Amino acid sequence: LDMPEVAKHLNISYSSFRHIFKRYIGISPAQYYINLKIHAAKIMLQNPSMSIKEISYILNFETPEYFAKLFKKKTGVSPTEFRNI
Repeated sequence: LDMPEVAKHLNISYSSFRHIFKRYIGISPAQYYINLKIHAAKIMLQNPSMSIKEISYILNFETPEYFAKLFKKKTGVSPTEFRNI
């Protein structure tokens, strides 16, 4: 998902889109999108047949290591720890 493209589709500047989005949602569009991806990861991690690496690629994270680092930052536990809870 490309937020500047969303703004372009709405026929407004990205700066205006970001300002309006943040005013109504409380966080930037990029942070909102990351939160959605982390939520999806939590659901996928409940399926033990999917590897963490596979989940990271499905959700378009740059690398599995970046996914794990961001997941831990957002949730307080690593993807492996989350899976074992």
